[in-house]
Amino acid sequence: MVGSLRGLARKPLAKLTSWSPETQLALLELLDDCFMKKNIDDAVLTSTDEGIIQSKTDALISEDERIKEKHKLKIKKINRLEREKKHLLSLLASNNFSTLKTKIAWLLNLYPQARNSDVVLALKYWEIFQPDIYSAKGILPQNLFKLERLHYIVRARAKIQNQYGLFNAEEKIRRHRKRREETMHDAVLEDVIHRNIISIFADETGKNGDFVIVAAVWVLSGYSVFKVTQAIDLWKKQSPWVKQEIHFSSLSNNDLPPLKDYLNVIQENREFLSFKIIAIEKSKTNRKIEDIVIRLYEHMLVHGAQHEVSSGRVDLPRDIELTIDEAQSLDGFTLSEMKERVTARFRSNYDRKLILSTLQTVSSKKNHLIQLADLLAGAFNRRLNHHGDRKIKDAMADTIIKTLELEPDKSRIPGLDATALIHL
Repeated sequence: MVGSLRGLARKPLAKLTSWSPETQLALLELLDDCFMKKNIDDAVLTSTDEGIIQSKTDALISEDERIKEKHKLKIKKINRLEREKKHLLSLLASNNFSTLKTKIAWLLNLYPQARNSDVVLALKYWEIFQPDIYSAKGILPQNLFKLERLHYIVRARAKIQNQYGLFNAEEKIRRHRKRREETMHDAVLEDVIHRNIISIFADETGKNGDFVIVAAVWVLSGYSVFKVTQAIDLWKKQSPWVKQEIHFSSLSNNDLPPLKDYLNVIQENREFLSFKIIAIEKSKTNRKIEDIVIRLYEHMLVHGAQHEVSSGRVDLPRDIELTIDEAQSLDGFTLSEMKERVTARFRSNYDRKLILSTLQTVSSKKNHLIQLADLLAGAFNRRLNHHGDRKIKDAMADTIIKTLELEPDKSRIPGLDATALIHL
C-alpha cells in the first residue's frame, strides 16, 4: 500500500492558496477524477497511480509558474510603457526638442494630418527640424543622406500611437493605413493644416510680499513655440548662461550684460509673443492667498483672451494650452476647478470657438518659456515688493520692464473686490 487518495489530496492542498485559480481548479478536478475512478474515499493507491497524479500535478504547477511569469512580464511592460509615456508628455510640455520621439509627438499634436500619413509627417519633420537641408523646390542628392530616415520617423510615430495611445490616427486610417497613403498624394502637395493653439506659460510670486503677482508668456501659435524656444536655446549655448537655469532670484551682479542680450533675443521674436502681468495688493482684499492666486490666473486667461481677440491678433477657433511652473502651490484639484470655471467663461463668451484644452504643470528646469515667465514675475516682484535701498536687482527689474514695455495700468477685477495692476 502506497497511500490513500485522501492523504495525497492533503499534500497539494497545503500549497493551493499560492497558485492561480485556474491551476487550483485543474488540480481539484484531477483529484476528483481519481476519487471517482477508485469509487471510495479511502481507496488504496498503487505507486503507478501516485506517480501519474504526481506527474500531472507537476505539469500543472509548471504551467502555473509559466503563466505567472508571463503575467509579470506583461505588467512590467505596461509599467515601462506608462513611465515612457509620462516622460514623453513631460518633455513635450517642457518644449524639450532634444529627442526624435519628442519632435514627432510635437508634430502629431500640432498637425492632425500627420497622424494619418507618414508622408505628411516626414515632410513636416524635414521642413521644420532640418530646414537647412530640406527644400520643397528640390533637394541636393548629397543632402538626402543627411535627412532623418523615414523608417526612424515611422517607428517613432508607431510607438507613440500604438504603444502610448497618444495622438492617434482616425479609426479608418488605422485599419487601412498602407492603402490610405496612396490616396493622400494630392493632400500632401497642399498646405498641411495645423491646430490653432495659443500656448501660455505662467508663473506666480509675491505670496510673502505686499503684492501677489502672476506673469504669463502667450505664444500665439503652436509653431512659434518651437521657433522661440530654438532662438533662446541657440543664444544660450553661446552665452555665459549656457549651464544656468534662468531665474530672477538667481541673477548676480555680473548678469546685467547677458540679461540685456537675452532680452534682445526675446525682442527679436516679439511678433510671436504677448506678455500678461497682473498683480494685486493683499491688504486690499480679505481673500486667502490661494484664492487670490487662482483669481489672478483666471483673470489673466479670460481678459487676456478678450484682449487678443478684440485686437485682432488672434482669430477663432483656438485651443489654449496653459503650462504652469510645477514648483508653485496649486494642487491638481484646485487646477481642475479653475479649468472648469474658465471653460464656462470661454463657452459663454465665444461659444465653443475658444477652449482651454490643456492645463498642466511642468518643471522649469528645461522650459525656456517658463523661465521667461519667472523672469517677468521676478522683475515685478522686485519693483512692487522691495522697499530697501536700490541695488543691481532693481536695475535689472527696470531693464526687463522697460525693454519689453511692460508698464502696468490699474483696473478693477470683478469678484476680487480690489484694484489690480495689469499689463495685457
